[in-house]
Parts: sequence; structure tokens; C-alpha cells
Amino acid sequence: MQVTETNTAIREETARVFFAIWPDAAAQRRLAELAERLEAVCDGRKVRAENIHLTLVFLGEVSIDRLDALCQAANEVQGTGVRAFNFAVEEVSYWKHNRIAYAGTAKAPQGLLDLVDALQSALSAAGFAFDRQASYIPHITLVRRARCPALPELAGPVVWPVHEWVLVKSEQANGRSVYLPIGRWSLV
Repeated sequence: MQVTETNTAIREETARVFFAIWPDAAAQRRLAELAERLEAVCDGRKVRAENIHLTLVFLGEVSIDRLDALCQAANEVQGTGVRAFNFAVEEVSYWKHNRIAYAGTAKAPQGLLDLVDALQSALSAAGFAFDRQASYIPHITLVRRARCPALPELAGPVVWPVHEWVLVKSEQANGRSVYLPIGRWSLV
């Protein structure tokens, strides 16, 4: 009789996480209405109102044991004096290559760019890997799996004051993404 060894490696528990800002109630309502209009035009699947957000840094799968280190990195950013700012959605666009209809801004506010830069620096220093693009393109995904032959015009800018950012854990429940805040940090 031959005995074979089996690999009984323990699978590391991870969480899918990202840093983001959420619109206030009025902006969320307007963006949800825009998502409805886009869904009708683009034949995709709209993002549910409660999930509409602007991603700052997407980290993907992170070990549960490292979540405290993520929060510590955010604590360090909070102490750098990054200032509150207004975010204005001014345009609707479509990325054909990944089939996403989204809302964006003509020019990213300096406060947003400072926050993203500070987060990326703190996360890099703490040893976290993430997709560091040559240039950060702020966008709010409104419709996934879209095919947009035309895009509706925005009736006017959607503006909200940004006073905090959030570390979010993404989970699947009943075939949908559910976003659970892990931590919140204020801007000065």
C-alpha cells in the first residue's frame, strides 16, 4: 500500500477592500436618476443607489490580518492636513473596452488629487500593493455591461461637499455587491 501526502495548507482569509468617497443624499439621488437614464440607453445593469461612490484606491483582496495596518495608514493620511473639497460631476462618458458608463469631472479638484496621492504614499509605505496608474481618473461607475450608442446630457453639474473618506469591504450577497464600511476618516 502506498501512502501519499496531501497538501493541507490553510487558506488565508481575505477581504476585498477599497478606499472611496460617497456622495451626500442629494447627489446620490441625482446620480441614481442618471444611472436609470443610462441603463435605459445603454442596455446594461445600473449600480444601485446605495453603492454609488468614487473610488480613491482599490486594493482588491487583502488579508484580514492586514486590515488594522490599512486603518493605520489612513490614520497617517488624516494627520497630513488634506483638506475637504467639493466634487462636481460634469460629464457622462463610456469606456467601450470594459463596457462601463460613468460620470466624471472635467477637472479633478486639487483636494481629491492630494487625498489620493497621500493615500497611495501611505499604503505603499505600509507595504500594500495596488494598481498605481500613471494618472488618476476620477469616475463614478453608473452602469456595468453597457453598450452605449449615445449618452444623455447632464442637466447640470452634480456637486457635493467631501468631508470624509471610507475604507470599504465588498461582499457578495444574493448575487449583488454589498459595501460595508470598515472605517471613516475626516478631512480638515
